[in-house]
This record gives sequence, structure tokens and C-alpha cells, in this order.
Amino acid sequence: LCAGCSSLPDSFPPPPQRPAPDVQAGPPVGYFVYMGDPESDRYIVQGFASKSEGTWRWAYEHPVLQFWGPDAKQVQFFMDFSIPERTFRETGPVTLTLSLNGEVFDHLRCAQPGQQSYSHEAPAGLMRRNALNVVSIDPDKFWVSKEDGAKHGFVLVRAGFSE
Repeated sequence: LCAGCSSLPDSFPPPPQRPAPDVQAGPPVGYFVYMGDPESDRYIVQGFASKSEGTWRWAYEHPVLQFWGPDAKQVQFFMDFSIPERTFRETGPVTLTLSLNGEVFDHLRCAQPGQQSYSHEAPAGLMRRNALNVVSIDPDKFWVSKEDGAKHGFVLVRAGFSE
């Protein structure tokens, strides 16, 4: 009976703490993006519609994207996009100026409306391997919405880098 009435200590010391393992976080973005992907906002720096229209998104003035650069010697930048017939009727041919990390690497003249694919080797001197890369795709002409005054350049479906 006396053994059951022993007093317990009022508190216990916390268990010894171990430092968390050094977990390396992955890159903030990948090599390419589909505009219909729910994570596509992470790739957008500026100049795109705030939401996707299903599988595509409007590009406005000075559209800029960010991508993680693959660790490869030769890398292609590619994109699938469209110049809608409705906007082309007012703007005519549109030239897209493509820049990588602030340096122009190509001018693409779009003489026809509709869906288009583009691919160009990323200049080795401009490409940052295993690092963040910024791509801007600047249209020279815009279709201005009569509803809200937004300047629409082109429609982007997907873009990024491939080996």
C-alpha cells in the first residue's frame, strides 16, 4: 500500500534536441511551363494575364518568364503560342523580340495569325546552367481591348528549355 503512494517529480526535462538535417530545397521553378498548369504563376515574372484561359494565357506588354536552366551544354528555348485572328486583323504582322537574362537573342516575325511553334538554341554565353534564367518575349504591336484598355500581344500555351 505504501509503494503506491510515491510522489512523482513535478516536471520532466525535455528530450535532447537534434538539429534538423540539412535538406537542400529544389529549384523554385522547372525547365518549362504549360500555361494551363496550376503552378504556372510561379514562372511568371510579369506581363501575363492573372489567370489561365484553360490551356493558354494572354501575354501583355513586356511579358517575362523565369526558368531553371538545365545542366547541359546545348539547350533549346521553345514555345508554342498563337497570334489570334481577331487581333491580327488590327495589328498585322507582329515581331517578337526574345531576350535571355537581359540580352536579345532573336527576333521572330509572325506574318500569319494562328498557332505557331518556335525553337532557337539558347546562346551559351547567356544561359545560366543550374540557375534561374529570365526570358522576355516582347511584341512590337498590341491589340488594345476596348473593354479595359489592356494591350494584348499574343497567347502563350507553353514555353521553356529542352536539351
